[in-house]
Amino acid sequence: MSNTFNVSSLLNNSYCPAIHQHICWPLTPSNQLANISCAMLSHQGVDTLKYVTRKCLSSGNWSNIDFAPCFHPDVLTLLRKSFTQRPPKEKEVFEKLVQILFYTEVGGISISFISVFISLIIFFTFRSLYCDRTKIHVNLLLAIIIQLFARLTTYAIQMIRKRQSGIDECHLSGGIQSPPNTIILNGFCTIMIILLQYSKTATFMWMLCEGIQLNNILTVGVFKNRFKTYYYHILGWIVPFCITLSWSIVMFIKERRRRCFYNYNHLIYYWIIDGPRYAVMIINIIFLLNILRVLMVKMRQGSEKQLREERNNSHSPEVISRVKHFVHRKRRGSMNTKFVRKAFKAAIFLLPLLGITHVLETFVSADDKPIAVFAIYCCANAVLISLQGFYCSLLYCFLNAEVREALKRRFQTTQLFYRWKKYFGEKDSHQNGSLIKENQSLVEMKPLNSKLPNTNSILKREKQPLTSNNINETD
Repeated sequence: MSNTFNVSSLLNNSYCPAIHQHICWPLTPSNQLANISCAMLSHQGVDTLKYVTRKCLSSGNWSNIDFAPCFHPDVLTLLRKSFTQRPPKEKEVFEKLVQILFYTEVGGISISFISVFISLIIFFTFRSLYCDRTKIHVNLLLAIIIQLFARLTTYAIQMIRKRQSGIDECHLSGGIQSPPNTIILNGFCTIMIILLQYSKTATFMWMLCEGIQLNNILTVGVFKNRFKTYYYHILGWIVPFCITLSWSIVMFIKERRRRCFYNYNHLIYYWIIDGPRYAVMIINIIFLLNILRVLMVKMRQGSEKQLREERNNSHSPEVISRVKHFVHRKRRGSMNTKFVRKAFKAAIFLLPLLGITHVLETFVSADDKPIAVFAIYCCANAVLISLQGFYCSLLYCFLNAEVREALKRRFQTTQLFYRWKKYFGEKDSHQNGSLIKENQSLVEMKPLNSKLPNTNSILKREKQPLTSNNINETD
């Protein structure tokens, strides 16, 4: 089909004009077809090797468009299940909800990135904190910050593409002026997706290292002397690299036509990288249950030991017989309440650390559910996943007693602390001086008669008969 037309064909209106509807449709004679590559669509789920066809009618108008052949089958199924089959009102709500969730997740990831970055600065600045016990924490935070960086970069690429989607200019000749950096963005997006999956797998593996360490500390201490630090590094960095590399090779061979590996998590090949994550989550759940069991047993043993000590410290058999039942019942009830409450708190704190919050994202899907259920699911998922870095930095750094003590010592060596101490010291000394002056004034205002002895007590003593007890008291 030629893209050039003479003046007579234009005057006779025997053509369809060049128009931009999702893609640029060139100037086409009537009763002819226009074949455009699906790669011109801005959506990431299209197959770049396919074509979309549109007919120019004899009236000079374009026919309706069907972009379904351009999409990959799995992407088309997902679009129909989550968006196309919904009523028109739900479609409007769906589009607004997707935008809100996008900015909510970007905000949560930004908060996590800042908090993890501050935590890493603290750990690397204070060398006293960077010991064997905190090395796993630091590596977990490093994996999380790489994951957050890859997510933010991927979202930035999506925003740039969204702004460039309406820049294409469609000319009368059918020529298309596209942004020159489209190919660069596609390649860079693919690299960021691979980095995202590597860091996500590394995060799971370092969470497994956290579970191993907690389990070894609280239980019998298996591998306590043999499981060296470099074993943790192999498990946390080398194993995820091998898993991600194998998944990337399969994707480049089988799905190289996908832009940015779009919808990769719905493909069968994703089991290569997601299967080990399932195994890590199952192992961490087992560790969590074992840790809770050990904590409950130890708290119960400590409470019973305290109860035995209280019984042994009682010297009177009569007192033991009266309070034995009451103390036993009181202590048993408080013991049950305390260890259940502590176990529950331990479970709540361990859940975000061991990666179990990803169960909601991995095992549950609400794409075909009502819009209210879909909104609740997506909001909960966005909050739990995007703020995971904030949870870890809060528990490992900001609420850590050693970190707070180190920050306190460093703050006490600064000029700000001396100025603050000097200001409040002068203020306290001024207040103490005023109190001393007030006390002195009160002492001076007391009458002199207050220093004399009470005459009534002397008269009473005189009226009492003289006995040996009275003589001793007067002496």
